[in-house]
Amino acid sequence: MVADSTFQPVVEHGWRRGFANLFRKENRAWWGTRRWLVQAVLWTIVINGLLAFILFGLPSLMAQMDPAQLEEFEPVAQGLQAIGQIGTVALALGAILLAQDQILGERQSGVTEWILSKPVSRTAYVLSKLAADGIGVVVVLAGLPMAIAYGLFWLANGGPLPLIPFLIGAAGLALHTLFYLSLTLMMGVVADRREPLLGVPLGVLFGGLILVSFLGTLGLFTPWSMAAVLPAVVLEQALPLPAWVPLSSTAVLAALCVAVALWKLKNLEF
Repeated sequence: MVADSTFQPVVEHGWRRGFANLFRKENRAWWGTRRWLVQAVLWTIVINGLLAFILFGLPSLMAQMDPAQLEEFEPVAQGLQAIGQIGTVALALGAILLAQDQILGERQSGVTEWILSKPVSRTAYVLSKLAADGIGVVVVLAGLPMAIAYGLFWLANGGPLPLIPFLIGAAGLALHTLFYLSLTLMMGVVADRREPLLGVPLGVLFGGLILVSFLGTLGLFTPWSMAAVLPAVVLEQALPLPAWVPLSSTAVLAALCVAVALWKLKNLEF
């Protein structure tokens, strides 16, 4: 073990300068504290609690109140629709709230200026936050609830759902959440106040849910289509365009947000 008094030089060049240290710091904020546990419990309750009610609680209530409706009720399809319609919005909100202080809060407190006065590239500063938060979001917000959801669907269906379509759907949910994480991090660089930082991602999220119904097939080129695409992918239903179109478009838009954040931060004066 290296003594605490001994410096450990890190040799990184170009855009990677300082990335390893910053990434360790951001990772520690996730996995070295109870943040991961709090988020895991919260989103397991939100996503899987709702799903368990639809799969098991709702059929029991319908059997008592109106058995005739139970014959037409498809709990698995309804559960997938709930994850598509409610899960995408809930996890996007979670990503927005988690990322709102990551850059703007540090800019306002002077932490960003202090960090960038060290041998740290501005690109590494942004990408370290994106990488650490992205891992946390994928594993805790999307991965864990979807793994539990697969087990719940298995119990309700009397057998497993097709694994590959389900994994594609889970990947789409994670990608949708990463888009809003990237958008919020971008706004943390672009905006100087919290109102636009939160207003833009929330406006994109909720405004898009309304706008997508008017776009028709063009809506499949936006993240807003994920609410309808993900259940269709898992149920192996036909879509107007292949599933890779909305998945790829969402990934490209997320990358564009990161590119704007890097460009803007490079031109900011501290």
